[in-house]
Amino acid sequence: MEFRFNADEWTRLSTTERVRRCGLWEEEARRLAEGAPPKMAASYLSMAREWRKLADEIEGADQKK
Repeated sequence: MEFRFNADEWTRLSTTERVRRCGLWEEEARRLAEGAPPKMAASYLSMAREWRKLADEIEGADQKK
């Protein structure tokens, strides 16, 4: 994992970097789902979808500016 979430640092990141990090965390959650028991895999996949959703919302908000 390249980054850990830090709220103070997050506020200083550009939109592009926030979206990139969301993508990294999405990928990581999908990787974890691959080797996890079924219940945990479902939770990891849910987390991956939420990271993608957040990335999309960040991009959308930036386009409205």
